Amino acid sequence: MGIVSIGQPVPRHEDPILLRGEGRYTGDVTLPNQAYGYVLRSPHAHAQINSITTSVAITAPGVLAVLTGQDYRAENLGKLPLVVPPIPNFDVESVYHPTRLALANEVVNFVGEEVAFVVAETLDQAKDAAEMIEVDYQILPAMEDGAPQVWPDCPDNLSFKQEMGDREATEAAFTAAKYIVKLRSIVNRSSANTIEARGTNANYDPATGHCTVYVGTQGAFGMRKTLAELIFNDTENNFRVITGNVGGSFGMKGVYAETFLTVWASRKLHRPVKWENERTDSILSDYHGRDKISDAELALDKNGKFLGLRVTTIANLGTYLSPLALMHTILSNGGLVGVYTTPAVHLTIKGVFTHTGSTNPYRGSNRPDVAYVLERLIDVASAETGIDRFELRRQNFISPGDMPYKTPLGPTYDCGDFERNFEDALKLIGHQNFEERRKGAKARGKYRGLGVANNVENAAGAGTEFADISFDANGNVNVYAGTTEHGQGHPTMYRQVVSQLLGIDADKIAIHEGDTDKMEQGNGTGGSRVSSLGTSAARIASEAIIEKGRHIAAYLLEAGSSDIEFSNGSFEVAGTDRSVSWERIVGVVFSGDQLPDGIKPDLSVNAHFEAAAPNFPSGCHACEVEVDVDTGKVDIIRYVGVSDVGNVINPLLLNGQIYGGIGQGAGQVLMEGILYDPETGQMQTGSFLDYAMPRASDFCPFELADNPTVTKVNPMGSKGAGEVGTACAMPAVVNAVVDALSPLGIKHLDMPVTSQKTWAVIKNAITELKG
Repeated sequence: MGIVSIGQPVPRHEDPILLRGEGRYTGDVTLPNQAYGYVLRSPHAHAQINSITTSVAITAPGVLAVLTGQDYRAENLGKLPLVVPPIPNFDVESVYHPTRLALANEVVNFVGEEVAFVVAETLDQAKDAAEMIEVDYQILPAMEDGAPQVWPDCPDNLSFKQEMGDREATEAAFTAAKYIVKLRSIVNRSSANTIEARGTNANYDPATGHCTVYVGTQGAFGMRKTLAELIFNDTENNFRVITGNVGGSFGMKGVYAETFLTVWASRKLHRPVKWENERTDSILSDYHGRDKISDAELALDKNGKFLGLRVTTIANLGTYLSPLALMHTILSNGGLVGVYTTPAVHLTIKGVFTHTGSTNPYRGSNRPDVAYVLERLIDVASAETGIDRFELRRQNFISPGDMPYKTPLGPTYDCGDFERNFEDALKLIGHQNFEERRKGAKARGKYRGLGVANNVENAAGAGTEFADISFDANGNVNVYAGTTEHGQGHPTMYRQVVSQLLGIDADKIAIHEGDTDKMEQGNGTGGSRVSSLGTSAARIASEAIIEKGRHIAAYLLEAGSSDIEFSNGSFEVAGTDRSVSWERIVGVVFSGDQLPDGIKPDLSVNAHFEAAAPNFPSGCHACEVEVDVDTGKVDIIRYVGVSDVGNVINPLLLNGQIYGGIGQGAGQVLMEGILYDPETGQMQTGSFLDYAMPRASDFCPFELADNPTVTKVNPMGSKGAGEVGTACAMPAVVNAVVDALSPLGIKHLDMPVTSQKTWAVIKNAITELKG
């Protein structure tokens, strides 16, 4: 491939391997003497377990073990953790955190909860034996009116309540307001539905006490720590976690009970055990995303200037707190301020329990949720005040001259040009001629609408990431990163950074992620941290290894190291034509020749980058839709997006992230949604026959543009790119649909905006207009 550079649109290095089916996922790992695990799950949303009888199952052909909650407790194994990030003014002790063990013991609390784990010589034998387990359930109330108490000692099912912002200043703003606009909005529950379902393959060696765990997860080192310290009361050295290729995650693939069960079974049986989730079990038991109800109020003066914003959000946590439950509820609420100069903001978040599966960060975590609330509220404010929705946004933008801008909810934006994002998006969509297109659609029996949405969000966050770089004797470069790739293109990005800085052919650079035995530590992937933190660590490591090469080059060229200049893979004595290449330096290091004191024959470095502050990517998306009068079907006709992600490492990867984000955001708007029966708590969307996901044919081509402002919070000058597409897409598409239907007096629609729902709303509106 040759030397590639930062900013170059390099095709993904890993794609040919994956497209040929040569990737190695957890499901591809098959070990000698391997047994198979299967999870028996609860068919009820809430029930007392009177007894579990396993005597018949344990004697079934091929069965090696039948493990229950009683067994788990008897061995004093640990519970699922709760990660508590640094949250200002948050009383962690006040959080009601129910104990979640890997297997239910006395009560089941949602459909799909793990009840027993069967291990057999074959998967079919394990499934057959699971059907022989007799569980005596006494069904309890789950979803009846009045919300049954989920946990007896948790009043009102309230796990926590957190307030952010200045209540008094916000109250004063509302008192002074000319207009007060209100909106209740729902961000519906969704499922990640990754192409690779969750699985684990554990191989315990009784001779050494060491267990190798193959599992697709976003944080290999975090998983190792959890297994060792929190579940098995062991040392981290006794566990190796290997992620291999990971077929998607979006926040979903983290710490789960089934991984503990698989490792436990392997430790008990002294042989490898493999478990893989089937699709229906995944929809039931994977952590879900979103699921929030928000009551929002915006205070404006007579000219439309924002004075204050007040929001109360109720977040459905499910029955148990997922390990990252505080991440998608309390963190990332700073985006509620958005790109606007609202001086006073107050937010109340309530986390509540229900007899449903747990919720967790899902692409963008809380960022799309708050962007949706704000951008929908602004359109409602436009409709109620009569102020044009575009002008309403224009007069409230934070300007580049305001940077750095400290927001009322805490975060400080370091850079950004939000109004330019907005104007560029409107120009791309051709908004000045929109009314002509609306009239043309009406003549064809369609309602046409234009929606726009802005977003700025906290990405990466303050934190540390690690990268190790070393040469081998053949002059190849190995990069070991503490992150974990699950489809974003990390190997390509890392190659670009290292190839440019070292002047090395990209084909000679190998990237290694997701193996806890290959490097000392790493913080994994999440929150768009790799393009800024991970690549910054790789940059620092590259600079460190160049410095080592400089000292060796100085010796070889009989010059002072300060006189050595490095460029394009060559070390030169300044002002001369004397130089040495990496090949020569590698040869000296690995030849065993004696180097002078003070110069180590070493071409390996361990480096890290610690960010003191997050970065703030931003964007504006505009969308045009047409709604069919007779069927209610919504078609996306035009879609444009302008993004600011700072310095772009790879434009192709950036576009891929924005495309994917739009697909997931628009998919949630138009068709996706987890539904439970309101009386029984049974899931109604437990397969792909019921849970709809978008296809390419559901979208038009996306038109994207870049408007970079370079951040100084990391040496790459880059910002996270993974979430802004979703955060803009959700409100942009809903705003477009509501705008299309506004001639009928329709002011709001909650997601998903399915054809059935839209058709019913249109018919009701037409009936009311006719009187």
